[in-house]
Amino acid sequence: MATDAPARRWASEDGDRAQRRRETVADMRLYVEIGLTPVTCSECGVEAMVKKNSEKHTSVQWTPDGVTACPEIQAARAADPNALVLGCAKLRASIEDAVRSGQVVVPDV
Repeated sequence: MATDAPARRWASEDGDRAQRRRETVADMRLYVEIGLTPVTCSECGVEAMVKKNSEKHTSVQWTPDGVTACPEIQAARAADPNALVLGCAKLRASIEDAVRSGQVVVPDV
């Protein structure tokens, strides 16, 4: 008796892949779009979008203009054009101030 088990398996795997893709898109949206708050650097005025996911985890979305306008990032890139610059200490301090003031909320985890 012939069976279509291989065809069902492939259909199931395609469905699993599609589900993972939908979940990945939803996760990306959650972490890089939803719940972001604008924070302005008290030093240079550059604005970035910020989200606290926990006390220790902060997501920062820089705008292209923000990256080029930040003096700390530009100094690091001037010293080494290939430098991987992960952020700005002055913006980090502004984010900490925003958390203390309640502008940026740290969720209860």
